[in-house]
Amino acid sequence: MLARIPKRTPVILTHSKKEPWAPGSLTNAFDRAKEEAWPKGGNLHFHDLRGTAATKFYLAGLTAREIAEIMAWEENTVERIIRRYIGHGAALKEKIRRLNEARSRT
Repeated sequence: MLARIPKRTPVILTHSKKEPWAPGSLTNAFDRAKEEAWPKGGNLHFHDLRGTAATKFYLAGLTAREIAEIMAWEENTVERIIRRYIGHGAALKEKIRRLNEARSRT
């Protein structure tokens, strides 16, 4: 994926002027966007985006192993995030659904 992105700078994340983010600037931009989108979301943090992404990957059908590879996490970290954001019961139901789906394909 990175190979397809035009290389304007040796830095991956750049702002709208195609320059690297200054220290703290990305955090400030995130905080402004967060305040606009979730005025009462004071307990949300930038790293929560990774948990949200992992959750969405899981709900899209990726396995914990696949998510761990994408996120550069251990599988047990993915499982912990899934239980935290989806809940143990919902995660278990999703696993059962996947098992049934895999069994019906054979």
